[in-house]
Amino acid sequence: MWKTIFKIVLCVVLLGYVAFAFAFVHEENSKRICPGIDLRIIGNTLPDSVLRQGVNSQLAKYGHKLKGETIENINLKQLEDYLSTFSNFESVECSINPDSRLRITITPIKAEVRVFTDKGRSFYINRYGKRIKADAEFFIDVPVLIAPEKYEGCISSALSVIRYAGADPELSPLIAAYKIDGPNDLIIIPRLQGHVINFGDSTRLDEKKAAIMAAYRNVLPAKGWNTYDTISVKFKSQIVASRRNKAISRHGALEDDGEDLEEATLPDVANINTQNSAEDNG
Repeated sequence: MWKTIFKIVLCVVLLGYVAFAFAFVHEENSKRICPGIDLRIIGNTLPDSVLRQGVNSQLAKYGHKLKGETIENINLKQLEDYLSTFSNFESVECSINPDSRLRITITPIKAEVRVFTDKGRSFYINRYGKRIKADAEFFIDVPVLIAPEKYEGCISSALSVIRYAGADPELSPLIAAYKIDGPNDLIIIPRLQGHVINFGDSTRLDEKKAAIMAAYRNVLPAKGWNTYDTISVKFKSQIVASRRNKAISRHGALEDDGEDLEEATLPDVANINTQNSAEDNG
């Protein structure tokens, strides 16, 4: 019986010691001063200095002291909620390091395209279609899409084309920007100035890519690079073009003077590819 009593007393003493130690450590920790911020970026696609500058800019507007403040006066949940209000961040976690520094771990939103509307608005869109505010301090170098507000419903379709072109080593270097001219008229603005390409909708991607490459390799060098202002690959197995008979702005929107866009129908893609194969085979 005495052994049992001794064990019970020993357990009570040990539990009391643990509780006292925990309370003592907690009190001591709460008096610690935060010497600085440990900012960590997970999966960052931006230059590190750009994102850090943007985060620090938002922390300066937080309204509560962080560096030099006691640990107990730093509300981690409140800080997380504040930073999470910015659409540029996919997730935010705040904690205290063993050295008393405030650790802020941020996972940025991965934007796929920046959209400019005809009303002067600009925003980013991520892979899930979420819109992200285009803050200057969080500038992201991604493809540009010009989308009049009446065609904003076509953005998701345009994204599939932009994604496809961005992953293609031949197409990607050729493209400067994109513009939505209608539900079935996605315009590619090439880096090579003087013409634009009407890609149509988001169907038959491989076929349309082959048509663009055929036009660049076979048609335009033969017909002359300044012969056409618009090349269209939206029609099945055909490359259609309009002759250069109207002014177009430098890498801007097409200006339609009422003439038929389908003025000149160039050799079909199948024949061009067949000729290329024959030449390659000798």
